[in-house]
Amino acid sequence: MEQGFPQFRPQGERGLMVYLGQGIDPALNARVRQLAQALASAPLPGVTEVLAAYCSLLVQLDPLATDHGQVEAWVEEVLAGLAPERESSGRLVEVPVVYGGEHGPDLMGVASRAGLTPGEVIERHAARDYLCYLVGFTPGFPFLGGLDPLLATPRLDSPRLDLPPGAVGIGGDQTGLYPLGGPGGWRILGRTPLMVYDPRRAEPCLIKAGDRVRFRPVPGGVFPPPPPARQLWQDEGLPVLEVLAPGACTTVQDLGRPGQLEHGVPVSGALDRYALAAANALVGNPPEAAGLELTLMGPKLKVLAPTLAAVCGADLGLKPDGRPAPAWTPLALAPGQVLSFRGPQDGARAVLALAGGLAALPLLGSRSTYALGRLGGPLLAGEIIKTLPAPLPSPGPALPPEARPSLGRAITLRVVPGPNQDFFSQRGLETFLNAQYRMSGRADRRGVVLEGPAVELRPGGPSSIVSEPNLPGIVQVPPGGAPMVLLNEQTVGGYAKIATIIGPDLDLLARALPGDSVRFAAVSLGQALAAARERGRMLEGLRQAASPA
Repeated sequence: MEQGFPQFRPQGERGLMVYLGQGIDPALNARVRQLAQALASAPLPGVTEVLAAYCSLLVQLDPLATDHGQVEAWVEEVLAGLAPERESSGRLVEVPVVYGGEHGPDLMGVASRAGLTPGEVIERHAARDYLCYLVGFTPGFPFLGGLDPLLATPRLDSPRLDLPPGAVGIGGDQTGLYPLGGPGGWRILGRTPLMVYDPRRAEPCLIKAGDRVRFRPVPGGVFPPPPPARQLWQDEGLPVLEVLAPGACTTVQDLGRPGQLEHGVPVSGALDRYALAAANALVGNPPEAAGLELTLMGPKLKVLAPTLAAVCGADLGLKPDGRPAPAWTPLALAPGQVLSFRGPQDGARAVLALAGGLAALPLLGSRSTYALGRLGGPLLAGEIIKTLPAPLPSPGPALPPEARPSLGRAITLRVVPGPNQDFFSQRGLETFLNAQYRMSGRADRRGVVLEGPAVELRPGGPSSIVSEPNLPGIVQVPPGGAPMVLLNEQTVGGYAKIATIIGPDLDLLARALPGDSVRFAAVSLGQALAAARERGRMLEGLRQAASPA
């Protein structure tokens, strides 16, 4: 192990980064994966997930059950007991590739830059076995090391927005492939017809960290379509609502999909976890039951069967049968009624819960929608929303005012500094904590870009880091200096991370509208843990309120 390691740095109150060294090295990566496997095989109570990357790993923890000191001591004990890593070649996964032509638009450019013919580029690219260091960025995306140095090519200045599934490319001195296509800035040499990621399989990813990958040129192939990104419902569910108009983005969400980060599948789940728990409590559900996350312009829904509903979070202007109705209040609905929304009154997102919870088909352990990973999709006009069979409770009282979070157009987000503080100048750190930022229009479930004073990186220092795992709430700073908050649909990132927003305050960000002002306030790890535990007590109170007497 490198001198001065291991190093431990918090990612907020819910994560601990463990660094075993620096840079990209096969032996170091093997040690990281060995430690991650040992930790995951016998987890400390309160540890929820372990994710290995190049030279670091992230231990996720439940702040209600453990703390960073206990986790750090456990990691050091496990690390000290590890046997020396034996050389392991891993599985060999062969990937057929149709190089060039319409499938490889950058092959000629890579060849010209390297002073080679396209045929020589193909020969060199397919001549090696590549080590998969980690899977992330998008589901099933393998970061592969061992590229011929002559083929190393910078990423595109402007990424393509819609790569086809299976696109195979080069990014710097790495190679990899886009199992589901989508946006990407790597230089594309070809395309594989192999379905590398499919959430319908018991093992969704064909390539895992530690595997070796060999590309095999083929003259052509049949390219299967990716799994559809649409919502699936359980057969035994009860039809309760019909979607007359889907709204801006209406998705099914529960508390998330833990345990899938090694496949590049993020946690997803409701961005406003408190609103989901509160709405569920008002209709007699447990906090983790699935509801509808409504964004900006809510849907128009026709009631098909008697149900009890509640809307919590931002005020999107709920109107049963065209008449305004309050949020944070249970609402008995009868067949034939129509729910609609005027639009955002004081925030961007709300949650609609129905008695029994939504009967969306569980995929990879959760009902949450993650459209990019083909795990459900936004609701469509004509879709029938189902709930799980359950007794229909009578409407109870509204949630008391003291249990409703106050909303406003200016929010202060508490952050735990780090874990990459050393990448920033002192002026950059001060700017981040003293400046006022604005929510930009570049915001979705993956993250939010903030507008305001640029955060300065350390002069002469690197502009990026070796990719590391990320928790929701991490604040990355790209070279341009605009802080970017990653949310529930990201897993790894290669920009320096200046701070982590604490979990309870992510609900505030979920409700914020473009143009709202944002400030950051540094808190200690102890203060962050105390805030998380206070939020835990509030959620437990909601759970008890939803439980039968």
